[in-house]
Amino acid sequence: MINQPKLPLDEVAYIALLPRAEMESRLRALWNAGWSLAVIGDSLNPPRPKTTVHFWVRRAEDVKQFRNIPVPPPKSLTTSVPTKNAPRLRSISPGVPADIRLRLRELSVLSKRYRAKTSPDSPLAKANVELTQIAKELRSRGVPTASIAEAAGVTYRAMARRLSNG
Repeated sequence: MINQPKLPLDEVAYIALLPRAEMESRLRALWNAGWSLAVIGDSLNPPRPKTTVHFWVRRAEDVKQFRNIPVPPPKSLTTSVPTKNAPRLRSISPGVPADIRLRLRELSVLSKRYRAKTSPDSPLAKANVELTQIAKELRSRGVPTASIAEAAGVTYRAMARRLSNG
């Protein structure tokens, strides 16, 4: 994942020297300039939650700043919604291979009929164990749980629970 951007060190040092009311006004000016609350809070020493920073920014007065406000990073690094100039960077997750996809579907159909009282050597119990093993192997390779669930034909919640047990 991309490292979260931080305020420049000289800005953090400047903020630390300000009295409370001026510090809050400075944080408000940074926020109005485009810095996210999370980045501002993480940059402070000690780091503050964004809820605290939001409270300060809301109650601060808009005061003319005599020191230049640093330019914020591109929006895609500070928000979850990409912008035209800075699209969101996404890692590409491996998918479920086609040959395994068919096997997952077959095992899923059998596993749906498995119950705790089923004999451990029955085809249903063996299918249930094999489905769990394949799902855990795929998950360890970085395949998203949602992709495994879709390939098996079950809900995300059912697959997440299967992967969390054991």
